[in-house]
Amino acid sequence: MILRNFKKEDAPIIAEWLRSEEELYKWSADRFNKYPLTGEDINENYAPQIESGRFYPLTAVDENETIVGHFIIRYPRDDDDSSVRFGFVIVNPAIRGKGYGKELLQLGIGYVKEHLSAKRIDLGVFENNESARYCYEAVGFTEYAKRECEMPIGTWKCTDMEMFIEKSLETERLILRRWEESEGEDLYKYASNPDVGPIAGWAVHTSVENSREIIKGVLSEPETYAVVLKETGHPVGSIGLMLGKASDIGIPDTEGEIGYWIGVPYWGQGLIPEAVREIMRYGFEELNLEKLWCGYFDGNEKSKRVQEKCGFHYHHTSENVPCALEGVLRTEHITCLTKEEWLEKR
Repeated sequence: MILRNFKKEDAPIIAEWLRSEEELYKWSADRFNKYPLTGEDINENYAPQIESGRFYPLTAVDENETIVGHFIIRYPRDDDDSSVRFGFVIVNPAIRGKGYGKELLQLGIGYVKEHLSAKRIDLGVFENNESARYCYEAVGFTEYAKRECEMPIGTWKCTDMEMFIEKSLETERLILRRWEESEGEDLYKYASNPDVGPIAGWAVHTSVENSREIIKGVLSEPETYAVVLKETGHPVGSIGLMLGKASDIGIPDTEGEIGYWIGVPYWGQGLIPEAVREIMRYGFEELNLEKLWCGYFDGNEKSKRVQEKCGFHYHHTSENVPCALEGVLRTEHITCLTKEEWLEKR
Protein backbone atom coordinates (compact mmCIF):
# COMPACT_ATOMS: atom_id res chain seq x y z
CA MET A 1 0.00 0.00 0.00
CA ILE A 2 1.23 3.49 -0.85
CA LEU A 3 -0.25 6.95 -0.39
CA ARG A 4 -0.79 9.41 -3.20
CA ASN A 5 -2.65 12.67 -3.54
CA PHE A 6 -6.42 12.38 -3.91
CA LYS A 7 -7.75 12.66 -7.48
CA LYS A 8 -11.25 13.77 -8.45
CA GLU A 9 -11.88 10.41 -10.09
CA ASP A 10 -11.34 8.71 -6.70
CA ALA A 11 -14.48 10.32 -5.30
CA PRO A 12 -17.14 8.09 -6.95
CA ILE A 13 -15.31 4.97 -5.75
CA ILE A 14 -15.14 6.27 -2.18
CA ALA A 15 -18.82 7.23 -2.27
CA GLU A 16 -19.73 3.64 -3.24
CA TRP A 17 -18.06 2.36 -0.06
CA LEU A 18 -20.73 4.13 2.04
CA ARG A 19 -23.38 1.42 1.97
CA SER A 20 -25.89 2.90 4.41
CA GLU A 21 -26.91 6.19 5.97
CA GLU A 22 -25.37 5.08 9.26
CA GLU A 23 -22.04 4.39 7.55
CA LEU A 24 -22.17 7.84 5.96
CA TYR A 25 -22.51 9.57 9.34
CA LYS A 26 -19.87 7.39 11.00
CA TRP A 27 -17.51 8.42 8.21
CA SER A 28 -18.30 12.12 7.79
CA ALA A 29 -20.34 13.17 10.85
CA ASP A 30 -22.54 16.09 9.73
CA ARG A 31 -20.30 17.36 6.91
CA PHE A 32 -22.59 16.16 4.12
CA ASN A 33 -26.01 15.28 5.59
CA LYS A 34 -27.03 13.59 2.37
CA TYR A 35 -27.48 9.95 1.48
CA PRO A 36 -26.68 8.44 -0.88
CA LEU A 37 -23.52 10.46 -1.41
CA THR A 38 -22.02 11.00 -4.86
CA GLY A 39 -18.50 11.60 -6.05
CA GLU A 40 -19.54 15.08 -7.10
CA ASP A 41 -20.64 15.83 -3.55
CA ILE A 42 -17.19 14.85 -2.24
CA ASN A 43 -15.33 16.89 -4.86
CA GLU A 44 -17.47 19.98 -4.23
CA ASN A 45 -16.76 19.70 -0.50
CA TYR A 46 -13.01 19.21 -0.97
CA ALA A 47 -12.32 21.83 -3.68
CA PRO A 48 -12.36 25.03 -1.57
CA GLN A 49 -10.55 23.34 1.29
CA ILE A 50 -7.75 22.13 -1.00
CA GLU A 51 -7.35 25.70 -2.24
CA SER A 52 -6.76 26.82 1.36
CA GLY A 53 -3.47 24.94 1.41
CA ARG A 54 -4.29 23.47 4.83
CA PHE A 55 -6.31 20.46 3.73
CA TYR A 56 -4.69 17.28 2.40
CA PRO A 57 -6.91 14.51 0.97
CA LEU A 58 -4.93 11.32 0.42
CA THR A 59 -5.73 8.02 -1.26
CA ALA A 60 -4.11 4.65 -0.61
CA VAL A 61 -3.57 2.27 -3.52
CA ASP A 62 -2.17 -1.26 -3.75
CA GLU A 63 0.54 -2.57 -6.09
CA ASN A 64 -2.00 -2.69 -8.92
CA GLU A 65 -2.99 0.97 -8.42
CA THR A 66 -6.36 -0.18 -7.09
CA ILE A 67 -7.83 2.23 -4.53
CA VAL A 68 -8.01 0.57 -1.11
CA GLY A 69 -8.38 3.45 1.35
CA HIS A 70 -8.75 7.17 1.85
CA PHE A 71 -8.54 9.87 4.53
CA ILE A 72 -7.89 13.59 4.91
CA ILE A 73 -5.48 15.61 7.04
CA ARG A 74 -6.37 19.19 7.92
CA TYR A 75 -5.18 21.99 10.15
CA PRO A 76 -8.13 22.82 12.43
CA ARG A 77 -6.85 26.35 13.09
CA ASP A 78 -5.41 28.88 10.66
CA ASP A 79 -2.99 30.26 13.25
CA ASP A 80 -1.60 26.97 14.55
CA ASP A 81 0.64 24.56 12.65
CA SER A 82 1.43 22.40 15.68
CA SER A 83 -1.65 20.15 15.44
CA VAL A 84 -3.46 18.40 12.58
CA ARG A 85 -6.65 16.35 12.50
CA PHE A 86 -7.37 13.13 10.64
CA GLY A 87 -10.82 12.69 9.16
CA PHE A 88 -12.92 10.77 6.62
CA VAL A 89 -10.89 7.61 7.29
CA ILE A 90 -12.24 4.73 5.22
CA VAL A 91 -11.13 1.40 3.75
CA ASN A 92 -12.79 -0.55 0.94
CA PRO A 93 -15.44 -2.70 2.72
CA ALA A 94 -14.34 -5.76 0.72
CA ILE A 95 -10.96 -5.86 2.48
CA ARG A 96 -11.80 -4.71 5.99
CA GLY A 97 -10.59 -6.78 8.93
CA LYS A 98 -7.29 -7.62 7.22
CA GLY A 99 -5.07 -4.90 8.68
CA TYR A 100 -5.52 -2.34 5.89
CA GLY A 101 -6.96 0.27 8.24
CA LYS A 102 -3.99 0.07 10.58
CA GLU A 103 -1.57 0.30 7.66
CA LEU A 104 -3.46 3.28 6.25
CA LEU A 105 -3.17 5.14 9.55
CA GLN A 106 0.52 4.30 9.89
CA LEU A 107 1.12 5.73 6.42
CA GLY A 108 -0.79 8.85 7.46
CA ILE A 109 1.33 9.26 10.58
CA GLY A 110 4.43 8.86 8.43
CA TYR A 111 3.12 11.52 6.04
CA VAL A 112 2.72 14.00 8.89
CA LYS A 113 6.25 13.31 10.14
CA GLU A 114 7.77 13.70 6.69
CA HIS A 115 5.77 16.54 5.16
CA LEU A 116 4.15 18.59 7.93
CA SER A 117 5.45 20.44 10.97
CA ALA A 118 2.73 19.23 13.36
CA LYS A 119 3.70 17.61 16.64
CA ARG A 120 0.21 16.32 17.43
CA ILE A 121 -2.53 14.47 15.53
CA ASP A 122 -6.08 14.17 16.76
CA LEU A 123 -9.31 12.65 15.48
CA GLY A 124 -12.83 11.84 16.56
CA VAL A 125 -14.58 8.49 16.59
CA PHE A 126 -18.19 7.70 17.44
CA GLU A 127 -18.74 5.20 20.23
CA ASN A 128 -20.94 3.10 17.92
CA ASN A 129 -17.88 2.57 15.67
CA GLU A 130 -15.92 0.17 17.86
CA SER A 131 -13.84 -1.34 15.06
CA ALA A 132 -12.54 2.11 14.09
CA ARG A 133 -11.65 2.95 17.68
CA TYR A 134 -9.79 -0.34 18.03
CA CYS A 135 -7.82 0.51 14.90
CA TYR A 136 -6.91 3.98 16.21
CA GLU A 137 -5.77 2.56 19.54
CA ALA A 138 -3.67 -0.05 17.73
CA VAL A 139 -1.51 2.65 16.14
CA GLY A 140 -1.13 4.69 19.34
CA PHE A 141 -4.05 7.14 19.61
CA THR A 142 -5.35 7.71 23.15
CA GLU A 143 -8.58 9.27 24.42
CA TYR A 144 -8.51 12.84 25.72
CA ALA A 145 -12.17 14.00 25.63
CA LYS A 146 -15.78 12.89 25.19
CA ARG A 147 -18.70 14.86 23.77
CA GLU A 148 -22.17 14.44 22.31
CA CYS A 149 -22.94 15.20 18.65
CA GLU A 150 -26.40 16.01 17.38
CA MET A 151 -26.72 14.05 14.14
CA PRO A 152 -29.70 14.11 11.75
CA ILE A 153 -30.37 10.49 12.76
CA GLY A 154 -29.90 10.92 16.52
CA THR A 155 -27.54 12.01 19.28
CA TRP A 156 -24.24 10.12 19.11
CA LYS A 157 -21.45 10.03 21.67
CA CYS A 158 -18.03 10.90 20.26
CA THR A 159 -14.57 10.25 21.68
CA ASP A 160 -11.71 12.55 20.74
CA MET A 161 -8.32 10.87 20.53
CA GLU A 162 -4.80 12.20 20.10
CA MET A 163 -1.24 11.18 19.35
CA PHE A 164 1.95 13.15 19.85
CA ILE A 165 4.56 12.81 17.13
CA GLU A 166 7.66 11.28 18.60
CA LYS A 167 10.65 12.72 16.88
CA SER A 168 13.76 10.61 17.34
CA LEU A 169 17.32 11.47 16.42
CA GLU A 170 20.09 8.96 15.98
CA THR A 171 23.87 8.85 16.34
CA GLU A 172 26.40 6.02 16.14
CA ARG A 173 25.72 4.88 19.70
CA LEU A 174 22.57 6.72 20.75
CA ILE A 175 18.90 7.30 20.05
CA LEU A 176 17.42 10.58 21.24
CA ARG A 177 13.65 10.30 21.75
CA ARG A 178 10.77 11.33 23.99
CA TRP A 179 10.82 10.16 27.58
CA GLU A 180 8.17 7.60 28.53
CA GLU A 181 6.42 7.57 31.91
CA SER A 182 7.32 3.91 32.30
CA GLU A 183 11.00 4.89 32.49
CA GLY A 184 10.81 6.31 36.01
CA GLU A 185 13.12 3.60 37.35
CA ASP A 186 15.72 4.25 34.66
CA LEU A 187 15.63 7.98 35.40
CA TYR A 188 15.81 7.50 39.17
CA LYS A 189 18.80 5.16 38.81
CA TYR A 190 20.95 8.03 37.55
CA ALA A 191 19.17 11.19 38.74
CA SER A 192 19.27 10.02 42.39
CA ASN A 193 23.07 10.32 42.38
CA PRO A 194 24.11 13.55 44.17
CA ASP A 195 27.00 14.01 41.73
CA VAL A 196 24.60 14.60 38.82
CA GLY A 197 21.79 17.06 39.55
CA PRO A 198 23.11 19.65 42.02
CA ILE A 199 26.14 20.64 39.91
CA ALA A 200 23.73 21.22 37.01
CA GLY A 201 21.31 23.18 39.17
CA TRP A 202 18.54 20.66 39.92
CA ALA A 203 17.66 18.57 42.95
CA VAL A 204 18.49 14.91 43.50
CA HIS A 205 15.50 12.69 42.69
CA THR A 206 14.09 11.20 45.88
CA SER A 207 12.09 8.23 44.56
CA VAL A 208 10.95 6.42 41.44
CA GLU A 209 7.60 8.19 41.77
CA ASN A 210 9.42 11.55 41.97
CA SER A 211 11.21 10.65 38.73
CA ARG A 212 7.92 9.68 37.06
CA GLU A 213 6.43 13.06 38.00
CA ILE A 214 9.43 14.83 36.50
CA ILE A 215 9.01 12.82 33.28
CA LYS A 216 5.36 13.90 33.12
CA GLY A 217 6.30 17.52 33.81
CA VAL A 218 9.78 18.85 33.04
CA LEU A 219 10.85 16.09 30.68
CA SER A 220 7.67 16.21 28.61
CA GLU A 221 8.47 19.72 27.38
CA PRO A 222 8.92 20.16 23.60
CA GLU A 223 12.32 19.22 22.19
CA THR A 224 13.30 17.25 25.30
CA TYR A 225 14.87 13.85 24.65
CA ALA A 226 15.96 10.80 26.58
CA VAL A 227 19.55 9.83 25.76
CA VAL A 228 19.13 6.13 25.01
CA LEU A 229 21.95 3.63 24.50
CA LYS A 230 21.37 1.63 21.33
CA GLU A 231 22.97 -1.47 22.84
CA THR A 232 20.54 -1.61 25.78
CA GLY A 233 17.49 0.42 24.69
CA HIS A 234 17.48 2.19 28.07
CA PRO A 235 17.92 5.93 28.79
CA VAL A 236 21.09 6.97 30.63
CA GLY A 237 20.69 10.74 30.48
CA SER A 238 18.69 13.61 29.03
CA ILE A 239 19.18 16.43 26.55
CA GLY A 240 16.94 19.29 25.52
CA LEU A 241 16.73 22.20 23.12
CA MET A 242 14.93 25.24 24.53
CA LEU A 243 13.77 27.51 21.72
CA GLY A 244 13.34 31.26 22.08
CA LYS A 245 11.26 32.15 25.13
CA ALA A 246 11.58 28.61 26.51
CA SER A 247 15.17 29.57 27.40
CA ASP A 248 15.94 31.71 30.46
CA ILE A 249 18.81 33.61 28.83
CA GLY A 250 16.66 35.92 26.70
CA ILE A 251 17.00 34.78 23.11
CA PRO A 252 14.78 35.20 20.02
CA ASP A 253 12.75 32.42 18.43
CA THR A 254 15.48 31.92 15.81
CA GLU A 255 17.90 30.72 18.49
CA GLY A 256 18.00 27.87 21.01
CA GLU A 257 19.73 26.77 24.20
CA ILE A 258 21.00 23.21 24.75
CA GLY A 259 20.93 21.56 28.17
CA TYR A 260 22.10 18.03 29.03
CA TRP A 261 23.27 15.53 31.63
CA ILE A 262 24.26 11.86 31.73
CA GLY A 263 24.53 9.22 34.47
CA VAL A 264 27.84 8.85 36.33
CA PRO A 265 28.65 5.34 34.93
CA TYR A 266 28.78 6.89 31.45
CA TRP A 267 31.03 9.85 32.19
CA GLY A 268 34.16 10.09 30.09
CA GLN A 269 32.85 8.00 27.18
CA GLY A 270 32.06 10.89 24.84
CA LEU A 271 28.34 10.10 24.81
CA ILE A 272 27.08 13.56 25.74
CA PRO A 273 29.27 15.35 23.16
CA GLU A 274 27.88 12.85 20.64
CA ALA A 275 24.32 13.75 21.67
CA VAL A 276 25.04 17.49 21.69
CA ARG A 277 26.50 17.37 18.17
CA GLU A 278 23.33 15.69 16.89
CA ILE A 279 21.13 18.29 18.59
CA MET A 280 23.31 20.97 16.98
CA ARG A 281 22.83 19.40 13.56
CA TYR A 282 19.09 19.11 14.15
CA GLY A 283 18.84 22.72 15.34
CA PHE A 284 20.81 24.21 12.48
CA GLU A 285 19.73 21.94 9.61
CA GLU A 286 16.14 20.97 10.42
CA LEU A 287 14.95 23.89 12.56
CA ASN A 288 17.06 26.42 10.66
CA LEU A 289 18.22 28.15 13.85
CA GLU A 290 20.67 31.01 13.54
CA LYS A 291 22.54 30.52 16.83
CA LEU A 292 22.81 27.97 19.64
CA TRP A 293 23.67 28.66 23.26
CA CYS A 294 24.85 26.59 26.23
CA GLY A 295 25.51 27.41 29.86
CA TYR A 296 27.32 25.85 32.80
CA PHE A 297 27.44 26.82 36.45
CA ASP A 298 30.73 27.81 37.99
CA GLY A 299 32.70 24.69 38.94
CA ASN A 300 31.02 22.34 36.45
CA GLU A 301 34.20 21.60 34.51
CA LYS A 302 32.76 18.52 32.81
CA SER A 303 29.97 20.54 31.22
CA LYS A 304 32.47 23.23 30.21
CA ARG A 305 34.62 20.64 28.42
CA VAL A 306 31.60 19.25 26.54
CA GLN A 307 30.83 22.70 25.18
CA GLU A 308 34.45 23.30 24.19
CA LYS A 309 34.62 19.95 22.39
CA CYS A 310 31.48 20.83 20.44
CA GLY A 311 32.82 24.18 19.29
CA PHE A 312 31.00 26.57 21.62
CA HIS A 313 32.93 29.66 22.70
CA TYR A 314 32.61 31.87 25.77
CA HIS A 315 30.14 34.75 25.49
CA HIS A 316 29.47 36.17 28.97
CA THR A 317 29.03 35.42 32.68
CA SER A 318 25.90 36.07 34.74
CA GLU A 319 25.98 36.40 38.53
CA ASN A 320 23.31 35.42 41.04
CA VAL A 321 21.38 33.24 38.64
CA PRO A 322 18.49 31.29 40.25
CA CYS A 323 18.31 27.58 39.51
CA ALA A 324 15.97 24.68 40.29
CA LEU A 325 17.51 24.33 43.76
CA GLU A 326 15.29 26.41 46.00
CA GLY A 327 16.96 29.54 47.37
CA VAL A 328 20.26 28.86 45.60
CA LEU A 329 21.90 31.47 43.35
CA ARG A 330 24.74 30.53 41.02
CA THR A 331 27.30 32.08 38.71
CA GLU A 332 26.61 30.91 35.17
CA HIS A 333 28.98 31.03 32.21
CA ILE A 334 27.27 31.30 28.81
CA THR A 335 28.71 30.02 25.53
CA CYS A 336 27.39 30.20 21.98
CA LEU A 337 27.90 29.10 18.39
CA THR A 338 26.43 30.58 15.22
CA LYS A 339 25.27 28.55 12.25
CA GLU A 340 28.02 30.07 10.13
CA GLU A 341 30.68 29.03 12.66
CA TRP A 342 29.22 25.54 12.81
CA LEU A 343 29.28 25.18 9.04
CA GLU A 344 32.91 26.34 8.90
CA LYS A 345 34.01 23.74 11.47
CA ARG A 346 32.21 20.78 9.89
